Amino acid sequence: GFSTNFIGQNYQYPEGSYQEREKIIQAHRQYQQGLMWTLANHPRIPEKVRAVVSQWGTCKDEYPESKNGWQGQLYIREARRMVSDYVMTQYHCEALTVVEDPVGLAAYTMDSHNAERIVVNGMVKNEGDVQVGGFGPYLISYRAITPKDVSNLLVPVCLSASHIAYGSIRMEPVFMVLSQSAAQAAIYAIDHHSSVQHVDVKAIKKELRTNPLADGSTADIIIDDNDGDHVTTEGKWIAEKGGYGPTMLLADTSDSNSKSITYKPTIKKAGAYHVYVYSSSGNTVPVQIGVFDGTLSRMITLDPTIKAEGQTSGEWLSLGKFDLPEGKQASVKVSTKHPKDKAQADAVLFVPER
Repeated sequence: GFSTNFIGQNYQYPEGSYQEREKIIQAHRQYQQGLMWTLANHPRIPEKVRAVVSQWGTCKDEYPESKNGWQGQLYIREARRMVSDYVMTQYHCEALTVVEDPVGLAAYTMDSHNAERIVVNGMVKNEGDVQVGGFGPYLISYRAITPKDVSNLLVPVCLSASHIAYGSIRMEPVFMVLSQSAAQAAIYAIDHHSSVQHVDVKAIKKELRTNPLADGSTADIIIDDNDGDHVTTEGKWIAEKGGYGPTMLLADTSDSNSKSITYKPTIKKAGAYHVYVYSSSGNTVPVQIGVFDGTLSRMITLDPTIKAEGQTSGEWLSLGKFDLPEGKQASVKVSTKHPKDKAQADAVLFVPER
């Protein structure tokens, strides 16, 4: 493979001075501009490739300050990282180790690009690429964003993680979540005249759960299939990795009894809620769903057949809008249409109308 990756030319960047880093940035830009020129102009490139690439150019309304449309910032996936008292590793990604003080979730493949280009038996090879997936979302420790000794610093991006684990954690949505958690931890430390090492993580989690948008609005309610406090089952279901969260439930076809799962949210504020169920890609078995609003039950037959777009395991399917009372009266019940159906049940989402 040969692409815009300037393989092996970034080694000096993490420890480099500002001047050295600027030289590396310029070298990467020159490499990529040279690659584009080559694809468009070099006689050794097939004519059909040159004919297409020679029509390309930079976007006229992007990065106008550079005068030529090339942006000034190098994409830096990973450079120096903090080493704290807790290091996130591959064990966490694969749920072989589970943290006790989580302040965020990550859910991406352990993905790291090639480290060098070498010659093996006369052939050029790219070496070092890592692409290991197949695991569900996993928890990130508060200690991984907390320095060992500095009492007023939190590090949500260059956090304490191994190279392999960082290849999974380093997604922008994860940085956003960890940054919001760090902001809440900073508020707690200031208000309680505490060091960041002595922040009450349970208090941070409670604030994030009850006020996730930081605006005092009613929070969304998500009930996953493994939530023992809000989920009850009838008949035999089998937990399987995948779907939304760590698992989803599949109806056991060896059990001839009827099967159902009931999700009972705790509604903090009465009002209109949009209700959704999560359906994994490849799920094709219709299920019957009863939405109980505390007074009446509306029955819905849901065809879960979907085409999941992008890097996702499935999609949220709408059940409609319902007026739900405060408390624990409302429920969503997912039932198999026939005892032998290979039906699936996963998560249910309640979004307050704003």
